[in-house]
Amino acid sequence: MRTCLECAKKEPDRACVECKYFIQPGPLRRVPSPPVRVLLEEEHGKQYPAHILVLNTTELGLETEAPVSGRYVIRLQESLWVEVAGVPFKGKNNVHIFDILCVHRKQETASRLSNEEYQVLAGSTGELVTEISRHLPEHLQDLVREKLLAEVEKSELINGLRVGKVMKYESGRFRYLSGQADLNLPMQEAEKLMRRATLRAEHHREVIISADGQKVFDLHGIPFDHRSGGLLAFDITEVIEKERRMHRQEMHAYREAIAAVTGGRFSLVNAEEMEKVVLEGVEIAKGESRQTRDIPEARRVLREFLPVLESRRQHAIALCLSEALANTLKHAGGGWWQARQVKDAIRIIVQDRGPGIKTSELARATLMQHYSTKNSMGCGFTLMLYYADYLYLNTGPSGTSLALDFSTISTEMLKMDQTG
Repeated sequence: MRTCLECAKKEPDRACVECKYFIQPGPLRRVPSPPVRVLLEEEHGKQYPAHILVLNTTELGLETEAPVSGRYVIRLQESLWVEVAGVPFKGKNNVHIFDILCVHRKQETASRLSNEEYQVLAGSTGELVTEISRHLPEHLQDLVREKLLAEVEKSELINGLRVGKVMKYESGRFRYLSGQADLNLPMQEAEKLMRRATLRAEHHREVIISADGQKVFDLHGIPFDHRSGGLLAFDITEVIEKERRMHRQEMHAYREAIAAVTGGRFSLVNAEEMEKVVLEGVEIAKGESRQTRDIPEARRVLREFLPVLESRRQHAIALCLSEALANTLKHAGGGWWQARQVKDAIRIIVQDRGPGIKTSELARATLMQHYSTKNSMGCGFTLMLYYADYLYLNTGPSGTSLALDFSTISTEMLKMDQTG
């Protein structure tokens, strides 16, 4: 007891596995590399992640935040689990000795790990693979050893993913294998995914949002056979949120730049702002564009409902509507439009459910004349910016919304107001 207390004060950074007092040296004292990840489960079902840093057949040196005074179960395999109890005064910080009280394997129990169980926990990857392949015919040893090492390497990579969780699925049941133990997955959705993967014998992937909307999970179902498979799950909430923050910052920069270049006449807006733009004023005409012949029909309908305007102004509004609808056909397979009376302006709104304009191409697509890509609107923006008094744009993976304002006050009336 005194030895560990003194060490904690004098050498707090010294690793317990280096100490001969922690688990005494001997032929059965081993330090697994990398440390073996396990779960300590208390009697009420609460689980604590842990790492086996050092062991022999009767003791485990564990790094864990579990209360040391408790008794726990460690499930090593489906039919093998170990009961352990902490030794409070042997170790320091979060590293302590846990005595093995009982080993349960199928229908029998023991007071210590068997040689096979010990080798599984203590042996290195190379040693285990060598031992397994040693009993094979000589001409098969190298081939089997190579394949086993490749599979073990994959497993070790998966075990190293601290943000993930690995589970085995068999006949509707899941068993935790490794990774982040406290990852609260939507198990009903995970089971549906695994059923599809095993039924179709192919990998399936889904991104699922938790019921409370607070978490986003990336789930991968990998079939083994028609009844079983592996589930690999990741909590990607932070990744998604980081991407959203970066996107917001990027869009803010583009918004400022485009507004400055156009003298404040062109605004990039978010979805909420665009919704207000779309609902403002009174609707006077609307329609859809699903094929090329819908464009002249849209112009005809629009002219019938336009207020009395000079012919040049009517032509400009109809031309911008044609350009916007042509872009929806080209990039989104069509869309819908409406015209609204908003105070002293006619607002033309065109929307689609296409892929949107890529952020990296946004400035060029909206400001550079004749610039065009599959995901851009070509030279249409420069034309619309020339004729319209004000433009609003919202674009993203779920579609694009464009609003164009055209003043209905004639140039002569503006001059009279200014001189009067």
